[in-house]
Amino acid sequence: MSDSPTDLLRRLARVTPLAWGPVVVATATSAIATIALLAQATAIARVVGGLFASRHADLRAAIVDLALASLVRALATAAGAMIAGRLAAPVRRDLRRRVLEATLARGPRCSIDATVQLATRGVEAIEAYLTRYVTALAASVVGPAILVTWLVTRDWLSGVIVALCVALLPIFMALLGAEAKAKMLAGWQEQQRLAGYFGDVVRGMATLKAFNRSRDALNSLERVGRRVRETTMATLRVAFLSSFALELLSSLATALVALFLGVRLLHGGLALSNAVAILIVTPEVFLPLRRVAAAYHASATGVAATEDVLDLLVNDLRGLDAPSISPGVALGDVAVAPGGLLLVTGASGIGKSTLLRQLCTLEDPPEGKVHIDGIDLAHLDRDQWRSRVAWLAQDPRVTGSSLREAVTLGDPSVGDDEVRAALTLVGLGEDLDRPVGEGARALSAGERRRLGLARCLMRHPLVLVLDEPLAHLDPRGADELASVIANLSMTRVVASHRPLRADAVLDLKGHA
Repeated sequence: MSDSPTDLLRRLARVTPLAWGPVVVATATSAIATIALLAQATAIARVVGGLFASRHADLRAAIVDLALASLVRALATAAGAMIAGRLAAPVRRDLRRRVLEATLARGPRCSIDATVQLATRGVEAIEAYLTRYVTALAASVVGPAILVTWLVTRDWLSGVIVALCVALLPIFMALLGAEAKAKMLAGWQEQQRLAGYFGDVVRGMATLKAFNRSRDALNSLERVGRRVRETTMATLRVAFLSSFALELLSSLATALVALFLGVRLLHGGLALSNAVAILIVTPEVFLPLRRVAAAYHASATGVAATEDVLDLLVNDLRGLDAPSISPGVALGDVAVAPGGLLLVTGASGIGKSTLLRQLCTLEDPPEGKVHIDGIDLAHLDRDQWRSRVAWLAQDPRVTGSSLREAVTLGDPSVGDDEVRAALTLVGLGEDLDRPVGEGARALSAGERRRLGLARCLMRHPLVLVLDEPLAHLDPRGADELASVIANLSMTRVVASHRPLRADAVLDLKGHA
């Protein structure tokens, strides 16, 4: 995405109109605080001018005005931050609810772990984005506009100098902002990738240990973490550069105004009180701009998370109708005919599980990578496609107290004969009342895989997707289950380290 800050805010407000609350409050309180600042500057100028004019000058009214203006400015600033924070909290709750509803209805757009991070840390970062960056952005528009207008009315030359320097800021900020946005999005994507990869490693640790590949997975995890640190440091470098540019421009504007004011004071062409007020106000013009630049980088995660959440909530995921009979499947340049078996092989951690998850649309399938009957999977209706696919993960989660409950998932319409046939086919016998224990602890890892396969078969899928179905089985059991899988009639896509009789083989070595 490449939305500007205002476009991004409009998109967010279309999803949750509550997002306008912090903006309205920030605009109002910023205007009040800016007017109070002008009153402060005028009061200070009156005090300084009065002292220079006469040491017996009556300054009580100016001091009272200064105290009142300082109080109003402090209250406006504090109230703005507090009220904006209170108004942003319902936005966080509303977005989290919508993300969960969308995920439950249509499935996660990416890995489950990345979706969890989006719904937790990502939504919290959006709240910070609203309370810090958006409010600072509103203040950076209202404050400088009022101050520059006041400067022009008090001294047109000073106002023009400041206005020209402010006009130069968009050029610097556009160049630095584009770079910062790229670094920011890269950092968020690396965090998402780290979350998903970490979850995959944890879930597959038993398999990795069984094949003595756990050290390779940890090394890969360290590499992903190192990339996260590198992208974070790259973002910080851009932040420091943009801050330096702002400070330089602000200092230049203040120095030029001070120079012209000083020359005119020497020649008696300007009152001292007026010059003091202008000199106080000039650097304040750039203060909201410096704050919004700092808030932009501090809220970098919130900006990226906002785009991801909006993509999840706004995008229409309906597409072409999914096939109604077992389809042919193509992964990259390797294809299998309807009813065939496509075997996916490769070293641990190379991406077999990710590819299978993309086939099930548990993660977004890249354009042109997965085709179903010659149609790009990204163009199919996801709800329909998921209803036609059965997925067996590496470590399937089993619920229920008996084999019957675990297979039927509590559906009373499923008959015992059908359940018994599925259990017998995968080698778990015919005892439907056999207890499985809490979390299937009474079953071995291999038996849990057999049970997971039986549960998949009960769905009568058009495409069966299996991730390491033969792991944790002894050679004889693996051969028996491999034979069962090979003789099934639906289209099958299987990732396995063990050999299977397949119609096509995709070796991910060189495809990663």
